[in-house]
Amino acid sequence: VASDRKPGALRDGDRERVLERLIDQELLIDRAIELGLHERDPQIRNTLATAMIDFLVLRAEDEARSADESELRAFYGTERFRFERAVQYRVEVEGAAVPLPDGFLLEKEIAQRLGPSAGARVSELEVGDSVVLGEGDTAYVLTLVERRGGEVAPYAEAREAVEAAYLRHRSEVAVREFLDLARKRTDIRVELR
Repeated sequence: VASDRKPGALRDGDRERVLERLIDQELLIDRAIELGLHERDPQIRNTLATAMIDFLVLRAEDEARSADESELRAFYGTERFRFERAVQYRVEVEGAAVPLPDGFLLEKEIAQRLGPSAGARVSELEVGDSVVLGEGDTAYVLTLVERRGGEVAPYAEAREAVEAAYLRHRSEVAVREFLDLARKRTDIRVELR
């Protein structure tokens, strides 16, 4: 309340009003649970499920933030595929109606500019190879000049991405572990009608 005010201070009676509102809220929540609204109302169920996932994720991220360098390096070692550099192509095009910018492009960028067949074919070419695409007046020659990427980025270069991926991974694991344990502890019966 104080942070919402320009001077940043509470007024007389603010503490009491906030306390009364919190009590009212608690009474409403207790009654809603007594009535089983959390079991019948899909919006309330989704809100509770989302809140629980957020709680598990935040707790897991807090724990994961304290990971030391050896844990991050171990994660990098087992999950190296996550840190592969995207393959990029430098191509020359003769006769195409749409010019390509100089420099390296991703396959999807080539596909966006020249069409899906150009994007698919460029990944099949060896450096120096050419392919004729299109037909008749729309035919053009695509030549692969250089390819780079596809290799795993060194740990030092990927350090921030490793940490972010580790946090996401630990969050996903925390939710999965909670659900697995909750399923084991709960007698679940499914009745098909």
